[in-house]
Amino acid sequence: MFNRRLRFSPASHPHAPTVLAHVAPLCGRFFSLTAGLAIAVMCAALVTPSQAAAAGGKAKWELVSNDDGVRVTRKQIPGSSMLAFRGVMTANIPISKVIAVFVAPNTRRHWVDRWDADRELDVPNSMERIYWIRFDLPFPVSDRDYVLHAKATRFPKQRVFTAKIRSVQHARAPARSDAVRGVVESTYYKFEALPGGERTKLTVEVHTDPRGMLPAWLVNIIQKKWPYKTLRGLVRVAKGAGVKPHPDYLDWHTPYVAPPAPQPAPAPQPAPVRPPAPTGAPPTTPAGK
Repeated sequence: MFNRRLRFSPASHPHAPTVLAHVAPLCGRFFSLTAGLAIAVMCAALVTPSQAAAAGGKAKWELVSNDDGVRVTRKQIPGSSMLAFRGVMTANIPISKVIAVFVAPNTRRHWVDRWDADRELDVPNSMERIYWIRFDLPFPVSDRDYVLHAKATRFPKQRVFTAKIRSVQHARAPARSDAVRGVVESTYYKFEALPGGERTKLTVEVHTDPRGMLPAWLVNIIQKKWPYKTLRGLVRVAKGAGVKPHPDYLDWHTPYVAPPAPQPAPAPQPAPVRPPAPTGAPPTTPAGK
């Protein structure tokens, strides 16, 4: 009989949050050991050629799937057994609503797959945060948790918003005995407002190690699902009737107009010069004397 905390597990991706911020979980279902072994052998045969090809030269993004408007690719990372994955899609939705959902911590539960809990640890400013997030995975998989630092950047001229997320340590979120602490090497989000209508191009890339006992090649097979789920989930929630657009990005679907240059301050006027008093003038005598 398996124990729920047995560390034989596909893992989850935290999402990005930021911030924010967020990475989709890695595991979606339970395999029996017999069927899982057969599928694993077949998957290994499918993954190994691309990894071997990448090792022979500079790695390039390879197509994994192109479903429902989401193009998913993968790439070998030098020195790592874990592949990087990228998802790209274009959605008929204003960027102001995408960002409104992305930066709001209270929306994670509605669109991050297998979200179980999260809490903010530190919020230095409106574009940066550190948070803890946990994912509830099915039996017999151990839950995963992450401590993440998310930092967002605005590029108004290009009408682009980006966020970079990576794992960090924090005194208020030590490793727990009831979850496997995963590591996000790097996660990158890019939202681009397209001109000529309220359309947004969304890109997400991730390179993560969920840790645990599963072999890397099997984690890679499971992990390839997350870009599709992440982007589709984010767009689905952003299209909700109750989502208010973020006020800082309302005009991002129109060309950037530089603010007027500040006018130079007028040059200071010289102080008036008083003429000198006439020489030999009698002293002034107070009246009445």
